[in-house]
Amino acid sequence: MTVRPSEGAFRYTYFTDKYEETCAFYRSLLGFELMHAWDRGEDDKGSLFKAGRGLIEVLKRPDSDDHVHEGLDYRTPQGVFMGIQVWEIDDLFERLRAAGVSFKEKVTDQPWGHRSCSALEPNGLVLFFFQEQF
Repeated sequence: MTVRPSEGAFRYTYFTDKYEETCAFYRSLLGFELMHAWDRGEDDKGSLFKAGRGLIEVLKRPDSDDHVHEGLDYRTPQGVFMGIQVWEIDDLFERLRAAGVSFKEKVTDQPWGHRSCSALEPNGLVLFFFQEQF
């Protein structure tokens, strides 16, 4: 059997204590399509959101150690960001600003040719939205 990782769906997956708030942010505020969700009990909830050609998988951090798997990292993401290409950066910025979203950087023309802004989602994860100028 040949493994072809470039043909599978890329997922950015993380755990959160703010599960409902985070899902509402991606679904309602950003308008990302909910591809799949599950609720198998308080310690097993998740949602998959379509983001460009990939997926953002939001998992509720389990309250019970019985549901912790050794091979996973349950800490809040740090030192990483998501780069998300958009077509109308100014419209997105205004919509997020009006909704009270916090920004690390307002809309800026970058020297490498992108027009971008950096917003914080409910867990403090940086979302770097960019629009290519070419």
